[in-house]
Amino acid sequence: MIKLIQIEWLKMRRFCIVFPVMAAFFLLLMVGGLWFFNYREGDGGVFSIFAVQYFFLSLTLMLSITILASVTASTEHEAKGWKLLAALPAAKRNILIAKFIVVFLLMALEVLLIIAGTAVVWMLASNEAVPWDFMLRQQLYCLLAAGGFMAVQVWLSTVCSNQSIPVGFGVAGSISSLFLARSNTGMVHLLPWAYPSLSSPLIPDHRQWVVAGAVTGVIILLAGIRHFTRIEW
Repeated sequence: MIKLIQIEWLKMRRFCIVFPVMAAFFLLLMVGGLWFFNYREGDGGVFSIFAVQYFFLSLTLMLSITILASVTASTEHEAKGWKLLAALPAAKRNILIAKFIVVFLLMALEVLLIIAGTAVVWMLASNEAVPWDFMLRQQLYCLLAAGGFMAVQVWLSTVCSNQSIPVGFGVAGSISSLFLARSNTGMVHLLPWAYPSLSSPLIPDHRQWVVAGAVTGVIILLAGIRHFTRIEW
């Protein structure tokens, strides 16, 4: 497994490292700008920055997952290297697991950058202590709640040679997540695409969606592994 992860890192394009940095920067720029010009004079003061971030955090992370999952799988599709990769002395299931781990690590990097950037914005805008507990939970919970979505995107990107399918599916799911989480129909909250938006500490009973996202991620990953191991490349 370690060797497979190393192989993924070696063949990964520089874009996969640069993209999380860019995504975190643009999220912070957008959230900081909206807060400064529209919400900083409100009743919430500097704390309202978390409410502004809530509207865009899940969308940003889910779009990043969509792009990174597609890029990590596109190398094999473009070079038609699935047969070569499957011929390695490793279980086929570990190939998919390695790709999932790489995407998760890249997203963890993006989340850490968002946390660091949010702390810097807070210190520039306020003399109050940084609310590390709330800030860490808002970012990390969203990432964990996106586990089901991540598993779907890694699986689709791996099995679909035409990457427009998983990318289109991921973009549609990312945008719809904003509406699913705010829907008055409780049934739609059970869909994995709604979990990241529902995982914010600003929402009551948010921990259940974090657990649901992590559990769903494991279940979908196992289902994807079962399907992947049966494919004859």
